[in-house]
Amino acid sequence: MKKEREMRDISLEKICSFTKIKEHHLKAIEEERYELLPHPLYVKGYLKSYARYLTLDEKDILLQYENYLKSLLPPEPPKSTPEAPLPKKNFRPFWLSSLIIAALLFVSLFIAYLVHDPTEEKPAASILFPVLPAAAIEREEERQIDDVAQPKEIPELIKLESKKVDAHPPPAFEILEAGMGTGIERKSDQQFLTGNSSEFASNNQRGYFFTRIRTPRTGKIAHVWLLEGKEYHRMEADVKPPAWSVYSYLTFRPQHAGNWKAEAREGDQILASLNFKILQ
Repeated sequence: MKKEREMRDISLEKICSFTKIKEHHLKAIEEERYELLPHPLYVKGYLKSYARYLTLDEKDILLQYENYLKSLLPPEPPKSTPEAPLPKKNFRPFWLSSLIIAALLFVSLFIAYLVHDPTEEKPAASILFPVLPAAAIEREEERQIDDVAQPKEIPELIKLESKKVDAHPPPAFEILEAGMGTGIERKSDQQFLTGNSSEFASNNQRGYFFTRIRTPRTGKIAHVWLLEGKEYHRMEADVKPPAWSVYSYLTFRPQHAGNWKAEAREGDQILASLNFKILQ
Protein backbone atom coordinates (compact mmCIF):
# COMPACT_ATOMS: atom_id res chain seq x y z
CA MET A 1 0.00 0.00 0.00
CA LYS A 2 2.81 2.39 0.85
CA LYS A 3 4.54 1.70 -2.48
CA GLU A 4 1.29 2.29 -4.39
CA ARG A 5 0.58 5.53 -2.48
CA GLU A 6 4.07 6.94 -3.00
CA MET A 7 4.01 5.98 -6.68
CA ARG A 8 0.81 8.04 -7.06
CA ASP A 9 2.24 10.84 -4.91
CA ILE A 10 -0.66 10.81 -2.44
CA SER A 11 -0.13 12.01 1.11
CA LEU A 12 -1.33 10.21 4.21
CA GLU A 13 -3.16 13.36 5.25
CA LYS A 14 -5.29 13.23 2.09
CA ILE A 15 -6.13 9.55 2.60
CA CYS A 16 -6.93 10.25 6.24
CA SER A 17 -9.35 13.01 5.22
CA PHE A 18 -11.09 10.79 2.66
CA THR A 19 -11.29 7.50 4.62
CA LYS A 20 -11.71 9.02 8.11
CA ILE A 21 -8.92 6.72 9.36
CA LYS A 22 -6.46 8.31 11.78
CA GLU A 23 -3.11 9.12 10.22
CA HIS A 24 -1.06 7.17 12.81
CA HIS A 25 -3.22 4.12 12.10
CA LEU A 26 -2.51 4.43 8.36
CA LYS A 27 1.21 4.75 9.10
CA ALA A 28 1.12 1.64 11.33
CA ILE A 29 -0.62 -0.32 8.53
CA GLU A 30 2.06 0.66 6.00
CA GLU A 31 4.84 -0.31 8.42
CA GLU A 32 2.99 -3.58 9.33
CA ARG A 33 3.12 -2.69 13.00
CA TYR A 34 -0.22 -4.29 13.80
CA GLU A 35 0.47 -4.33 17.53
CA LEU A 36 -0.19 -0.53 17.50
CA LEU A 37 -3.63 -1.01 15.93
CA PRO A 38 -6.97 -1.76 17.62
CA HIS A 39 -8.92 -5.04 17.44
CA PRO A 40 -8.46 -7.03 14.16
CA LEU A 41 -12.14 -6.42 13.31
CA TYR A 42 -11.41 -2.68 13.04
CA VAL A 43 -8.12 -3.30 11.22
CA LYS A 44 -9.96 -5.27 8.50
CA GLY A 45 -12.27 -2.28 8.00
CA TYR A 46 -9.24 0.03 7.75
CA LEU A 47 -7.53 -2.24 5.20
CA LYS A 48 -10.68 -2.53 3.13
CA SER A 49 -11.22 1.26 2.99
CA TYR A 50 -7.53 1.94 2.29
CA ALA A 51 -7.36 -0.70 -0.48
CA ARG A 52 -10.56 0.61 -2.04
CA TYR A 53 -9.13 4.13 -2.11
CA LEU A 54 -5.98 2.90 -3.87
CA THR A 55 -8.09 0.63 -6.19
CA LEU A 56 -6.23 -2.45 -4.97
CA ASP A 57 -7.69 -5.95 -4.57
CA GLU A 58 -9.50 -5.88 -1.21
CA LYS A 59 -9.66 -9.68 -0.93
CA ASP A 60 -5.91 -10.04 -1.49
CA ILE A 61 -5.10 -7.42 1.16
CA LEU A 62 -7.47 -9.02 3.69
CA LEU A 63 -6.06 -12.49 2.90
CA GLN A 64 -2.52 -11.28 3.66
CA TYR A 65 -3.71 -9.86 6.99
CA GLU A 66 -5.56 -13.10 7.90
CA ASN A 67 -2.40 -15.09 7.09
CA TYR A 68 -0.49 -12.81 9.45
CA LEU A 69 -3.05 -13.46 12.22
CA LYS A 70 -2.81 -17.22 11.63
CA SER A 71 0.99 -17.08 11.87
CA LEU A 72 0.64 -15.81 15.45
CA LEU A 73 -1.43 -18.80 16.54
CA PRO A 74 0.23 -21.95 17.98
CA PRO A 75 -0.16 -25.12 15.90
CA GLU A 76 -3.23 -27.23 16.61
CA PRO A 77 -2.54 -30.54 18.42
CA PRO A 78 -3.07 -33.65 16.29
CA LYS A 79 -6.55 -35.09 16.56
CA SER A 80 -6.74 -38.49 18.24
CA THR A 81 -8.80 -41.15 16.55
CA PRO A 82 -11.20 -43.16 18.75
CA GLU A 83 -10.20 -46.72 19.34
CA ALA A 84 -12.38 -49.37 17.77
CA PRO A 85 -14.41 -51.35 20.33
CA LEU A 86 -13.24 -54.87 21.01
CA PRO A 87 -15.38 -57.55 19.36
CA LYS A 88 -17.79 -59.23 21.71
CA LYS A 89 -17.05 -62.86 22.43
CA ASN A 90 -19.90 -65.22 21.65
CA PHE A 91 -20.09 -67.87 24.37
CA ARG A 92 -22.46 -70.82 24.01
CA PRO A 93 -24.47 -71.21 27.23
CA PHE A 94 -23.01 -73.99 29.38
CA TRP A 95 -26.41 -75.28 30.43
CA LEU A 96 -27.51 -75.84 26.82
CA SER A 97 -24.43 -77.97 26.09
CA SER A 98 -24.96 -79.96 29.29
CA LEU A 99 -28.61 -80.61 28.38
CA ILE A 100 -27.69 -81.92 24.93
CA ILE A 101 -25.00 -84.23 26.34
CA ALA A 102 -27.43 -85.58 28.98
CA ALA A 103 -30.10 -86.26 26.34
CA LEU A 104 -27.64 -88.13 24.13
CA LEU A 105 -26.41 -90.17 27.11
CA PHE A 106 -29.97 -91.11 28.07
CA VAL A 107 -30.85 -92.20 24.53
CA SER A 108 -27.66 -94.30 24.31
CA LEU A 109 -28.37 -96.07 27.63
CA PHE A 110 -31.96 -96.74 26.63
CA ILE A 111 -30.94 -98.29 23.31
CA ALA A 112 -28.23 -100.38 25.00
CA TYR A 113 -30.81 -101.70 27.48
CA LEU A 114 -33.17 -102.72 24.68
CA VAL A 115 -30.38 -104.45 22.76
CA HIS A 116 -28.79 -106.39 25.67
CA ASP A 117 -31.85 -107.30 27.90
CA PRO A 118 -32.19 -111.20 27.72
CA THR A 119 -35.65 -111.33 29.37
CA GLU A 120 -37.48 -109.60 26.54
CA GLU A 121 -37.80 -110.66 22.94
CA LYS A 122 -36.98 -107.82 20.67
CA PRO A 123 -37.77 -108.03 16.94
CA ALA A 124 -35.27 -106.70 14.49
CA ALA A 125 -37.56 -103.79 13.66
CA SER A 126 -37.79 -102.64 17.30
CA ILE A 127 -34.76 -100.34 16.90
CA LEU A 128 -36.20 -97.33 15.12
CA PHE A 129 -32.87 -95.63 14.28
CA PRO A 130 -29.29 -96.90 14.01
CA VAL A 131 -26.51 -95.90 16.43
CA LEU A 132 -23.11 -95.19 14.93
CA PRO A 133 -20.02 -96.60 16.69
CA ALA A 134 -17.78 -94.14 18.52
CA ALA A 135 -15.05 -94.29 15.86
CA ALA A 136 -17.61 -93.63 13.14
CA ILE A 137 -18.98 -90.64 15.07
CA GLU A 138 -15.47 -89.22 15.46
CA ARG A 139 -14.79 -89.58 11.74
CA GLU A 140 -18.10 -87.91 10.96
CA GLU A 141 -17.24 -84.98 13.25
CA GLU A 142 -13.79 -84.65 11.66
CA ARG A 143 -15.39 -84.50 8.21
CA GLN A 144 -17.78 -81.77 9.33
CA ILE A 145 -14.93 -79.77 10.86
CA ASP A 146 -12.94 -80.04 7.63
CA ASP A 147 -15.95 -78.80 5.70
CA VAL A 148 -16.17 -75.74 7.97
CA ALA A 149 -12.41 -75.07 8.03
CA GLN A 150 -12.06 -75.34 4.24
CA PRO A 151 -14.99 -73.52 2.59
CA LYS A 152 -15.50 -73.68 -1.11
CA GLU A 153 -13.93 -70.92 -3.12
CA ILE A 154 -16.32 -68.19 -4.20
CA PRO A 155 -15.58 -67.02 -7.76
CA GLU A 156 -17.05 -63.57 -7.09
CA LEU A 157 -14.61 -62.90 -4.22
CA ILE A 158 -11.65 -64.06 -6.32
CA LYS A 159 -12.72 -61.71 -9.09
CA LEU A 160 -13.00 -58.79 -6.67
CA GLU A 161 -9.53 -59.47 -5.24
CA SER A 162 -8.00 -59.65 -8.72
CA LYS A 163 -9.27 -56.20 -9.61
CA LYS A 164 -7.03 -53.74 -7.82
CA VAL A 165 -8.24 -50.15 -7.87
CA ASP A 166 -5.65 -47.44 -7.86
CA ALA A 167 -5.99 -45.75 -4.45
CA HIS A 168 -4.11 -42.63 -5.62
CA PRO A 169 -5.48 -41.29 -8.93
CA PRO A 170 -3.28 -38.78 -10.72
CA PRO A 171 -3.72 -35.22 -9.39
CA ALA A 172 -5.82 -32.77 -11.38
CA PHE A 173 -3.43 -29.89 -10.59
CA GLU A 174 -0.03 -29.24 -12.19
CA ILE A 175 2.60 -27.12 -10.42
CA LEU A 176 4.04 -24.63 -12.91
CA GLU A 177 6.22 -22.82 -10.33
CA ALA A 178 7.12 -23.34 -6.67
CA GLY A 179 9.63 -21.39 -4.58
CA MET A 180 10.61 -19.86 -1.25
CA GLY A 181 11.42 -16.15 -0.99
CA THR A 182 11.27 -13.01 1.07
CA GLY A 183 8.47 -11.14 -0.70
CA ILE A 184 5.63 -11.05 -3.24
CA GLU A 185 5.22 -8.48 -6.04
CA ARG A 186 2.28 -7.80 -8.36
CA LYS A 187 2.73 -6.95 -12.03
CA SER A 188 -0.09 -6.67 -14.55
CA ASP A 189 -2.59 -8.54 -12.34
CA GLN A 190 -0.05 -11.32 -11.70
CA GLN A 191 1.91 -12.15 -8.56
CA PHE A 192 5.63 -12.98 -8.54
CA LEU A 193 8.01 -14.27 -5.85
CA THR A 194 11.03 -12.11 -4.96
CA GLY A 195 14.16 -12.80 -2.93
CA ASN A 196 14.43 -16.52 -3.68
CA SER A 197 16.26 -18.25 -0.81
CA SER A 198 16.61 -21.56 1.04
CA GLU A 199 17.85 -19.97 4.30
CA PHE A 200 16.09 -17.41 6.50
CA ALA A 201 17.00 -15.57 9.70
CA SER A 202 15.03 -15.99 12.92
CA ASN A 203 14.95 -12.24 13.63
CA ASN A 204 11.26 -11.76 12.66
CA GLN A 205 12.06 -12.21 8.97
CA ARG A 206 9.18 -13.36 6.78
CA GLY A 207 9.35 -16.37 4.50
CA TYR A 208 6.94 -16.75 1.59
CA PHE A 209 5.95 -20.07 -0.03
CA PHE A 210 4.71 -19.36 -3.57
CA THR A 211 3.07 -21.74 -6.06
CA ARG A 212 1.61 -21.20 -9.52
CA ILE A 213 -0.82 -23.96 -10.49
CA ARG A 214 -2.46 -25.08 -13.73
CA THR A 215 -5.88 -26.64 -13.17
CA PRO A 216 -8.73 -27.75 -15.48
CA ARG A 217 -11.34 -27.15 -12.75
CA THR A 218 -12.10 -25.21 -9.60
CA GLY A 219 -10.74 -26.86 -6.47
CA LYS A 220 -8.66 -26.46 -3.33
CA ILE A 221 -4.99 -26.92 -2.46
CA ALA A 222 -3.22 -26.68 0.89
CA HIS A 223 0.13 -25.12 1.85
CA VAL A 224 1.59 -27.20 4.69
CA TRP A 225 4.62 -25.95 6.68
CA LEU A 226 6.59 -28.64 8.56
CA LEU A 227 9.25 -28.11 11.25
CA GLU A 228 11.57 -31.11 11.76
CA GLY A 229 9.07 -33.35 9.94
CA LYS A 230 6.01 -32.29 12.03
CA GLU A 231 3.18 -30.14 10.69
CA TYR A 232 3.43 -26.60 12.09
CA HIS A 233 1.01 -24.56 9.97
CA ARG A 234 -1.56 -25.24 7.22
CA MET A 235 -3.33 -22.84 4.87
CA GLU A 236 -6.00 -23.86 2.32
CA ALA A 237 -6.91 -21.79 -0.74
CA ASP A 238 -9.22 -22.04 -3.77
CA VAL A 239 -7.76 -22.40 -7.27
CA LYS A 240 -9.52 -21.66 -10.56
CA PRO A 241 -8.75 -22.58 -14.19
CA PRO A 242 -6.71 -22.18 -16.24
CA ALA A 243 -3.89 -21.08 -13.84
CA TRP A 244 -3.85 -19.64 -10.32
CA SER A 245 -1.22 -18.27 -7.93
CA VAL A 246 -1.28 -19.11 -4.21
CA TYR A 247 1.15 -17.99 -1.52
CA SER A 248 1.42 -18.22 2.26
CA TYR A 249 4.00 -16.89 4.71
CA LEU A 250 5.31 -17.15 8.26
CA THR A 251 7.24 -14.72 10.44
CA PHE A 252 10.29 -16.57 11.77
CA ARG A 253 11.35 -16.09 15.37
CA PRO A 254 14.21 -17.63 17.44
CA GLN A 255 12.11 -20.62 18.50
CA HIS A 256 11.63 -21.51 14.81
CA ALA A 257 15.30 -22.34 14.14
CA GLY A 258 15.80 -25.71 12.44
CA ASN A 259 15.04 -27.68 9.28
CA TRP A 260 11.79 -26.84 7.53
CA LYS A 261 9.79 -28.12 4.59
CA ALA A 262 6.96 -26.45 2.66
CA GLU A 263 4.56 -28.69 0.71
CA ALA A 264 1.70 -28.02 -1.71
CA ARG A 265 -0.94 -30.74 -1.40
CA GLU A 266 -4.16 -31.76 -3.09
CA GLY A 267 -5.85 -33.86 -0.42
CA ASP A 268 -3.22 -36.41 0.67
CA GLN A 269 -1.13 -36.08 -2.52
CA ILE A 270 2.01 -33.93 -2.43
CA LEU A 271 2.26 -31.72 -5.55
CA ALA A 272 5.49 -29.88 -4.61
CA SER A 273 7.95 -29.99 -1.70
CA LEU A 274 10.74 -27.51 -0.81
CA ASN A 275 13.34 -27.80 1.96
CA PHE A 276 14.77 -24.73 3.70
CA LYS A 277 16.44 -23.72 6.97
CA ILE A 278 15.84 -21.13 9.69
CA LEU A 279 19.16 -19.95 11.12
CA GLN A 280 19.55 -19.01 14.79
